Amino acid sequence: MASLIDNHDNALELMLLRSENKFSTMFQLSSVGMAVVDAETGNFLEVNNAVLISTAYTRDEFINLSYWDITPKEYEEQERQQIKDLEETGRFGPNQKEYIRKDGTRYPINISGVALTDTDGRKIVLGIIEDISERKAYEHKLEYFALYDPLTNIPNRRLLSEKLHQSLAQCKRDEKLLALLMLDLDKFKPVNDTYGHRIGDKLLVKVAQRITDVVHRESDTVARLGGDEFVIILPFISTKNDAVKMAENICTALVKPFYIEKNKITISSSIGIAMFPEHGNDEKTLMVNSDVAMYKAKNSNKESFKLFEN
Repeated sequence: MASLIDNHDNALELMLLRSENKFSTMFQLSSVGMAVVDAETGNFLEVNNAVLISTAYTRDEFINLSYWDITPKEYEEQERQQIKDLEETGRFGPNQKEYIRKDGTRYPINISGVALTDTDGRKIVLGIIEDISERKAYEHKLEYFALYDPLTNIPNRRLLSEKLHQSLAQCKRDEKLLALLMLDLDKFKPVNDTYGHRIGDKLLVKVAQRITDVVHRESDTVARLGGDEFVIILPFISTKNDAVKMAENICTALVKPFYIEKNKITISSSIGIAMFPEHGNDEKTLMVNSDVAMYKAKNSNKESFKLFEN
């Protein structure tokens, strides 16, 4: 943004003169948002189409606004610094902030400004305003998929690790119990072999939904490790029986038939339970021990969940 201002310093005053059609056209048709503000009052004097598109105002509506009308109050400190920069150096930015659209919603921008004097001797500020909504949305999407499983929209392995670390630290501090449940689906491979991976993926989505319907405390976490493996974190439980009851409820929920594209699919699950502090005092030990218990449950003909045995 600073480079854009630098490249136009000698032409800005001409560009703002309405009598000079070629510069007026350049101002209006620029893909970068531009606005002219009275430096003394903060009122808008001119604005180009790019800003109008982003804010949904008409030009007549916009030039009846003050700069402060579209700036959220939490940016007042930043605004004071920008005014100080203008007074000391004749420019500010680029800075990131938000503007308020006509409907009251906000959108993110990069803004730079340069102090000028118009042909009437009035002090003005030309703001160069870049709408970065699409870029921010893309960044948020990348951040989301770095932490969440793209198929089921529940936490992935990375976020699971963070949640387990935080929950374990809190339980250690408050001397509370924590249960880690490792879950693996039974009979899932035949589903993929019989109906194909598309149906298998839809089944995983429904499985994740059923688990989260059962595990509904805000402090709990349901995550997908990958494939047909899921992990449940239950912090701040009162007794070991709370974890056993939760495992029992999950198994009951998952043994009920799933109906996917007119196909009736029946599966089951095996769950291993490791308790803090009885079965481990750190994340790695709890993960390993819950996995050991899960495989014992899978090999057992008597029950679909099992507590780790020291």
